[in-house]
Amino acid sequence: MELTLIKQFDNSFKLAYDSDLEKAKNIKPLKEIKCKITRPRNIRFHRKFFALMNLVYDNQEHYTNIDHLRKDLVKASGYYTKRITIDGEEITEAKSISFTKMTELEFSELYSAVLDSIEKYFHFDKESIKTEIEKNF
Repeated sequence: MELTLIKQFDNSFKLAYDSDLEKAKNIKPLKEIKCKITRPRNIRFHRKFFALMNLVYDNQEHYTNIDHLRKDLVKASGYYTKRITIDGEEITEAKSISFTKMTELEFSELYSAVLDSIEKYFHFDKESIKTEIEKNF
């Protein structure tokens, strides 16, 4: 079970979202529980990344699938793993950008590297892209 909590000034914790209330009801009062504390990634930044993907996708003609574009840009930015297929062929696969797989810092570095890849492969001006994303996001 995973809950999002907000630390209060009195050092207690409160549920951050109403959606966590049902989950919390499954914990018996005064029962000891063990928690792992992590800082969640910024969902707004995650959405900004996908707004960037949509902007590039809408302004190019090579890709007919936005997921292929995203994976290729992630790989071109250096975020990939290599593996050997059943046929013995070495292939690269884009690393996952899920919240559980990347820290906020790693995601920020990926975002910056993807901007560089967009500029390199699509010849879009990076500053214009940043301005457009900020304007529309």
